[in-house]
Amino acid sequence: MNFHDLFIPTKNAAPADEVSRNGQLLQQAGYVDKLHAGVYSWLPLGLRVLENVARVIREEHAAIGANEVLMPALQPKTLWEETGRWATMREVMYQFDDGHHHDVGLAATHEEVIVDIVRRSQPTYRDLPYGLYQMQWKFRNEPRAKSGVMRGREFLMKDLYSFHASAEDLQTYYECVHEVYGKIFKRCGLQALITEASGGTFTKRHSHEFQVLSPAGEDNILHCPSCGYAQNVELGTSPTCPKCGAAASIEKSIEVGNTFNFGDYYGTAMRCTFTDAQGKRQPIHVASYGIGVSRLVGAVAEVHADDRGLVWPASIAPFRAHVLIAGKADDALQKQASAFCAEHSAHVLFDDREVSPGYKLKDADLLGVPLRFVFSARNNGRVECTERATGTTTILTEAEAHARLTAL
Repeated sequence: MNFHDLFIPTKNAAPADEVSRNGQLLQQAGYVDKLHAGVYSWLPLGLRVLENVARVIREEHAAIGANEVLMPALQPKTLWEETGRWATMREVMYQFDDGHHHDVGLAATHEEVIVDIVRRSQPTYRDLPYGLYQMQWKFRNEPRAKSGVMRGREFLMKDLYSFHASAEDLQTYYECVHEVYGKIFKRCGLQALITEASGGTFTKRHSHEFQVLSPAGEDNILHCPSCGYAQNVELGTSPTCPKCGAAASIEKSIEVGNTFNFGDYYGTAMRCTFTDAQGKRQPIHVASYGIGVSRLVGAVAEVHADDRGLVWPASIAPFRAHVLIAGKADDALQKQASAFCAEHSAHVLFDDREVSPGYKLKDADLLGVPLRFVFSARNNGRVECTERATGTTTILTEAEAHARLTAL
């Protein structure tokens, strides 16, 4: 794809009013545009990254047979009153009169809606378990919207909900999702620690968070480097690991996912039941599993960046390669570069702008695409290939360049 065909408003400097690294880089590189605190527009490159993260999530959820759905963002007060959360979520949930004398709220989460859907289907034990997930924009009146796209008032969320006939079946699935989450974060270039935590406003039970160690994090976790155990400090602090007894430390981290085992709470509170083998109605066991898709993009931008710009992992990068011509572009060189890009059109960003090579190289570093291919007359038909992550440059034949790109 040609550079001039895309809206990529790169800037010479990061916005002065942005304090977070991810917010600075994503705006300077033209991935997002900030409307106001915690609210961003996702521009063409940023949207490609979001879609790549979503693709990874969908592929891993398909592997466990989860079905994708899409639920309403506008939700009635009456549904939330069944669990008492209309009152307890008031500080973070946008609530208002819809103009027809009905109180409604913008979705901060979707437990009530999905439980209502399942209970009206009147399942039997033969129908369970269910795994239903969605990717949808959520809204929360976030008082600390100062961490770029990692803490937004409007954000893209993947939420999975599972429904089971027994606590044992739920626990098995719960642990399976933990494995899936590990694969998702690894594919996105992040090493996430399963961290014990409180349930917050979602449940009185303990929950689990997936935390990525980073100085930019807003959470503090107790981390044991010996066995990998992690615990949010909200549960208490200790100089030693509760699991293996080795020395542990308090470290900053970014939460990129969480899981909640609700047991039969929703089954009881919302009368969501199933018919068991004896023909009796029993409360369903429910769990929810979240990944902040837009937050994850911000976390990757925090972890994978240097003083020149972003450094995207290949799995979620907007393009695999950034191609440009250095020096005078005669017809033969232009034809060679164009033919190379045409063969990989979906995965290549060709900088066809009429600006200096130095300007193009600076933007290439800022955008952070994994590979950079430079076509130049001085290379006598060969191609200069630079890895963005390592800075390693090699001179390749055109066939080798094609193979290098295809293998990414």
